[in-house]
Amino acid sequence: MNRSFTSSSERRPRLRRWALNALLVAAMLAAAELVLRLDAVEARLPIRTQYHEAGAVIREEKLTRLLRTYGHVDVLFVGSSIVRCNVNPSVFDSQIGVIGRRRTVSFNAGLSGLWPASVRLYLEDLWLPRARPSLVVQGIRFSELLPSDRARSYHQIASGLVESAWEHPGPLGRATAWAFETFRLLQYRGTLPAWLLRWRDGVPAAFEEDEVRVFTDSRGWTPRTPTLDVALAHHLLRDEKPNPWLADGRCCVESFAAIRRSARAASRAGADYVLVNVPEHAFRWSGPDGRDRYAAYLSALRTLADEDGFRFVDVTNGDPALFSSPLDFSDYHHMSPSGARRFTRMLAAALRRSPAPTLAVNDPGR
Repeated sequence: MNRSFTSSSERRPRLRRWALNALLVAAMLAAAELVLRLDAVEARLPIRTQYHEAGAVIREEKLTRLLRTYGHVDVLFVGSSIVRCNVNPSVFDSQIGVIGRRRTVSFNAGLSGLWPASVRLYLEDLWLPRARPSLVVQGIRFSELLPSDRARSYHQIASGLVESAWEHPGPLGRATAWAFETFRLLQYRGTLPAWLLRWRDGVPAAFEEDEVRVFTDSRGWTPRTPTLDVALAHHLLRDEKPNPWLADGRCCVESFAAIRRSARAASRAGADYVLVNVPEHAFRWSGPDGRDRYAAYLSALRTLADEDGFRFVDVTNGDPALFSSPLDFSDYHHMSPSGARRFTRMLAAALRRSPAPTLAVNDPGR
């Protein structure tokens, strides 16, 4: 028998076996991918790990469900945990009512510990493409204008597997980011070692990640308890101090640059942009010069907004004592549920009075 005929006849079954094996592996992976996408399965698994911030994963899941229900997001709130806890989208929507001919749908994408640079990164590359809002509202407080050890490291966040591709785009990075944002099988990378580490002492250790421990509603709002009077009674805030003077604008260069980039990213995406002062407890502005310190801080934000052509909203109208009740706060900057309702209603009223046509006045008859 001809040798070439023999070798080719042996090669065909081998190729068929390889093809069959490849199809079986692909079918198993596809089945696993479909199973991981079931809500009942996902609810019983650890949080996915495609993003550096667990809060981004949680809120992206909730945003996806919201879009599945309503088909659109009108108003997107972004910022740190002061947005996450202090802005209640359900209350906001009830105050605004309708935009055009449809009811307002807003979503809270606030993430714990994010200073303006990190807020900009997630806004530009995650929230704007996913939500496609008509209005972006970014909350800010005094301390977030300055470098701080309390802020999550921007460089660590930007080195995340997906986030690094946003920060330094290239063909390979974009392909990697797309794969990890698309396939659930890749999104549980590292969850098994993390689960095993929790059980290293024979009993499950408490979750260290704040976003996993707390409750977040379907609109991205995380209520904060207990109230400030309870925290003070337990001497939990002894190291807290009032805000100092914003004496030199050079200390805010990086945060102002990030806010400008956020405003421009919103504009490129076809959305209006509003910067909002999120009130802190009056303690932050205590002292004989407290009102002047507060005025200097607000003036810096107004100047920034005027220079870059976006809107700035301050519901306190320059009064640092407007939010002074301990029942409105959980600590000196995170509001309690009742404080969040109060602030959200005031914010909705301020935005309704705005000259921009983004928001319509509430129609009680609908």
